[in-house]
This record gives sequence, C-alpha cells and structure tokens, in this order.
Amino acid sequence: MDYQTILYTKADGVATLTLNRPRQLNALNEQMILEVLDAVKKAAGDEEVKVLILTGAGRAFCFGADISAFQQGATPSPPLAFNLLPKAQEIIRTLVSMPKPTMAALNGFATGLGLDIALACDLRVAAERAKLGEAFITMGLVPDGGGTYFLPRLVGLAKAAELIFTGEAISATEAEKIGLINRVVPIQDLEKNVRELAFKLAKSPSPALALAKRLLWKNLQANIEEALLSEAESQKICLESKDHREAVQAYLEKREPVFGKK
Repeated sequence: MDYQTILYTKADGVATLTLNRPRQLNALNEQMILEVLDAVKKAAGDEEVKVLILTGAGRAFCFGADISAFQQGATPSPPLAFNLLPKAQEIIRTLVSMPKPTMAALNGFATGLGLDIALACDLRVAAERAKLGEAFITMGLVPDGGGTYFLPRLVGLAKAAELIFTGEAISATEAEKIGLINRVVPIQDLEKNVRELAFKLAKSPSPALALAKRLLWKNLQANIEEALLSEAESQKICLESKDHREAVQAYLEKREPVFGKK
C-alpha cells in the first residue's frame, strides 16, 4: 500500500509510524485508519522489526476521529463512522496482540480515539506540551477504542470515570502522576528519549519480551494461581532458549550479551 496520510520507516530493528496530517492535527479519516492498520500489521509480521513507535507530525499526536470527514453536508453520517469502527478497533487489537513492544511518542494532543491508540501501546512517553483526554462525551459519544478497558486498569475506576464523564484534557505532567504515561520530557528531547529506549528494547531478547508482553495482558484477567502457572510455562521456554544461554555465558565472561543469535 502506498501511504498518503502516514509515514513508515524502519531502521536497526525499530519501525516508526508517523501520523502525517498535521494541518488536521492528525485526526483519523477513513484513509488514515486503513493505512495505520496496514502499517501496524506490517510491523507485527516483520521479523526485522523488534519495536514499533507511533508518533505524530506537527503539534498533535492524534486529535481523534476526523468528524468533518464523517459528514454529508451538514448532516452527520453514522453509517460511515460505524462501518469504519471495526477497522479502528482492529488497530487496537493488533497493537495489544503483536509479540513485540509498542511505544507511543506523544508529541502533542492525544484525544478520543487518538488517546485510545496510545493507551493500546505498551509504553507512552509524552512531551511536556502534550494534552490527553477522552473527548468522546463532548460529541455525545462513548469511548470505542478500548478507553473503558485501559483507563480503569491504568488509573483506577474513579479517575477513569472522571476522565470519561467530563472529557476534559489533562497535562502530560498530571498524566504521568496518575500512571497514564511513563515519562514526560521536553519536546526537543522527545525523539531522542524514545529512540534510546526503543533501541535498548530492540537489543533485548525478543522471545522473552514477547512472552512477557503476553503474560502482562493475559494476567490482567487471571487469578494468582493462573498467573503463576502461565509465568512458569513461559519461564520454561525462556530457560531453554539460546538467549538465556548467551546471557549466562556473557555474565561468566564479563561481557555484554548479544541476543538473537541463530
């Protein structure tokens, strides 16, 4: 697919997907939803990609769905928006299920579906200027990209209810304070900070990262006995892996391990 609304690059095991409609604050129209889905699936299936970064061009990460694109004259077009919802939700499912770390680099506004896409990523680093909000209620809507799933697990039920019921945006500093994001950095340091972390993860043992990610998501729904069993099963796989043997050998030889050896 030739991309018109996003940029997709790959280097040193790290793929970067940049939402590229800066004049529209990277609001998601039909074409962008389809292109983001295609790129996310491409990264998920590419063995050379160890980490995926999502970010935005200009002063916004993503301002949510492009409401103007779902209008017919002055009349909203629910059928178009509703027909696209499965594609938008497939982006969320793919981000959660892909066996590699995903990172959202929040360069600016992340609202509505844009925030939900960021929440579906494993890690979130935000610029100080970023604002985050579940703005659906302001349009008479409910979150439809997993917001009601992610938020209570990240910030607790009461704070999740406040964010969803009011639709008010919060600062990156407050988002970090309540556990919604991992780090806040100056805008000029955002790319450097995110890439350093991404390259660090790209050099880590990918099978172990994939298993750890699967365990994190699976055990959100498990009791302690189920969680311990899943961890034991995954640990057995890791203990028998080449990466573990390399780590032990490197420790004994007092050197840095080189993971991913064939």
